[in-house]
Order: sequence, then structure tokens, then C-alpha cells
Amino acid sequence: MKAILLLFILIGAFVLCTGCNSLPGQQSTPKTFTTSPTDSVPPESGITVSVAEKDPIYKTVDVTFNGGNGQVQVKDIEVLFTGGDGTSGTMKLNPIKGETVTFQGSNETDKIVVYVTYFNGERYKIIDKLVETRTREPSFTNK
Repeated sequence: MKAILLLFILIGAFVLCTGCNSLPGQQSTPKTFTTSPTDSVPPESGITVSVAEKDPIYKTVDVTFNGGNGQVQVKDIEVLFTGGDGTSGTMKLNPIKGETVTFQGSNETDKIVVYVTYFNGERYKIIDKLVETRTREPSFTNK
């Protein structure tokens, strides 16, 4: 009898540890994000990083380094992603013109925040942006 009780306790503990946080058929509530102001970077240290629109089919989000006057001063670029479905991740973006990192977005609105750190130790938040899910426009051919 004690062995069966212990077995049920172990199974229950295993189920709790698996990370299941919703019941089958239950949907999670999408996150609502806000943005905050970014920092002003001195013109001689300026760089450009772009956040592309979310791919309407695959929901991926590309973040690309585009260079700038301060490119040689950059020590590190950190890109933080938070998905509307609760996922998150961080990637390093190399300060080489054209370098891109890609995040797997969600069906909801996602958030991208980009921080740049210079060799002199200064750190700036240069992007705080919401990335909406856009719908794919139907294409029609007229014959």
C-alpha cells in the first residue's frame, strides 16, 4: 500500500516538474507590452540597427546591424526578444555591417530591445520596439 502511495506521489511530482502550465484546450493569454524611451547616442558614436517586419508566414523577426560612424567603437550589441506568447531570448549581434540575428516570433505582438555597449564602457538602449503580426495579403491573378 505504501509503495502505491509513493508511486502516485512520484508521478504527481513528475507532472508538476514537467512545466505544464495549462490544461489541454486551454489557451494562454497574450502578453501586452509597452515601450520606454531610448537613449540618445552621441553623433560620433552613432550606429544603426534595424528590426524587420515579422514574416507573415513563419513569424520570424530579423534584427540587422547596418553600420554607422561609431561602428569601430562598439564592443557588444545585445538583442532581447520577448514574444507575445511568453517566450524570450537574448542574442549577440556582431558589429559587422549586414550581420543579422533571427528570432522565432509568435502569433501575437512581440517586443525587441537592443542595447549597445562601447569600448569606453558606455551602454545605451537604442531600440525598444513592438513587432506586430501582419497578415499576408492574398494574391490574385487575372487571366
